[in-house]
Amino acid sequence: MIFRKILVNSAEAIVENKLRSALTMLGMIIGVMAVILLVSVGTGAKRYITSEFESLGTNVILIQPGKTDKKNSMGPPVASSKGKLTIADVDALQKNAQSLAAVSGVMFGAGVVKNDLATNNINILGSNDQFNRIFNMTIIEGNYFSKEDEDSGRRVAVLGHTIKENLFGSGNALGKLVKINESEHRVIGIIKPTGDKLGFNVDDMVFIPTKSSLRLFNTDKLFGIRASAKSRSGIDDAVRELTEILKERHNGEEDFTIITQVTMMESMNTILNMLTYALGAIAFISMLVGGIGIMNIMLVSVTERTREIGIRRAVGARRSDILKQFMIEAVVISVSGGLLGIFISMAITYTLYFFLPGFDMRPPFWILPPSFLLSFLTGVIFGVWPARKAAHIQTIDALRYE
Repeated sequence: MIFRKILVNSAEAIVENKLRSALTMLGMIIGVMAVILLVSVGTGAKRYITSEFESLGTNVILIQPGKTDKKNSMGPPVASSKGKLTIADVDALQKNAQSLAAVSGVMFGAGVVKNDLATNNINILGSNDQFNRIFNMTIIEGNYFSKEDEDSGRRVAVLGHTIKENLFGSGNALGKLVKINESEHRVIGIIKPTGDKLGFNVDDMVFIPTKSSLRLFNTDKLFGIRASAKSRSGIDDAVRELTEILKERHNGEEDFTIITQVTMMESMNTILNMLTYALGAIAFISMLVGGIGIMNIMLVSVTERTREIGIRRAVGARRSDILKQFMIEAVVISVSGGLLGIFISMAITYTLYFFLPGFDMRPPFWILPPSFLLSFLTGVIFGVWPARKAAHIQTIDALRYE
C-alpha cells in the first residue's frame, strides 16, 4: 500500500511538470533509438551480404593464383601473384576431381563493346560452359557457351541485360555482331536482369569463352578458377581434392589460394559483428547522455521541492520513503522514454523494410530486452544521487527553505 502511494505521488510530480518530463524522456528516447537503430543497421548489413553470398550459389569455391594467409579471404591480387593458373589446370580438375559439380577458368578485364548504334565501357569476363551453373546465372534469350565454343575459342558473347538494351534497345540481339576491343563476336545469349553481386554489376558485363578472352588480352594466365562442390557438406573434401590435384601439377608447390564461400562468409560475419558491436558502443554513449539528463533534472527537482520534502518529513515520512519516491520518478521517466524509443525504432525499421525489402534492417529480437533493461538501469543508476540528496535533507533546513 505504501509503495502504491509513493508510485502515485511520483506520477503526479511527473505530470505537474509535463514539458520538463517530456524533454528529459527525449534524451532516453534518442538513446534507446540509437542503440536499436545502429545495431539494426549492422544486422541489416550482415543479412544483406549473407543473402548476396547465398545468391551466388551455396557451394562456390574460388582458386586464386599465389599463396596468401588463410585469414585473408579475398586472396591476393592476380597481378602480384607469383603462382600461375592455366587452362590446363582447369582441364585437369574437370577430368580428375570427383567431388566437383562444375569447374571454370575465369579471365577478367576491362574493355569496350560497340556496334553501329552505341559504344559501352564494360567489364569482360572469360569463362567456360560450366560458369553459369556455378553462379546460378539465368539466360533469358539464347544460350550460354557450349563446350564446343570453349574448346575452339569461338568468338561468341553473352551480354548482360543493360549492355543488350544499350546496344540493341528492344530489338533482337541474337546472332548480331558486336566488337569487343575491336574483335568481332557474335551474340548468342542474354542474361536475366541480375543487378549487383558483391560489387560487380552483372547487367553491365559481357561474357566470352575463356580461350577467346585469353587471346583478346594476349595472355595464358588465368585470373582464377571457379568451382562448385557437389554438396555443401562436401566442400572440405572438394578443397582437399583440389589442393592435391593442383599441387601435383605445380611440382608439389602450393602456389595458389583456395577460398570457400563458408570462409568468405565467416570473414565477413566477423567484420560485421565487430561493426555491430562498435555501433552499439557508440549508441551506449547516447544512453549515457540521456542518463546525465535525467540526473540533472532530478537534481533541479530536488532543489525546487525542498520545502515539500520538509513538510513530508515533518508529518512522518521516512528518509527511505523520500528516497523511493525520487528513485521511482527517475525510473519512470527513464523506462517511459525507453519504451517509446523501442516503439519508434520498431516503427522506423519496419517502415524502411516495407519500402526497401532488399535491405532488411528490422531489429533482431535479442536487442529489445537489453534495450529496455538498459533504460531501467539508467534510471536507477542516475537517480541514486538525486534521491539520496533528497533523503538526506534535514527537516528543519527544508522547512526554512524559500
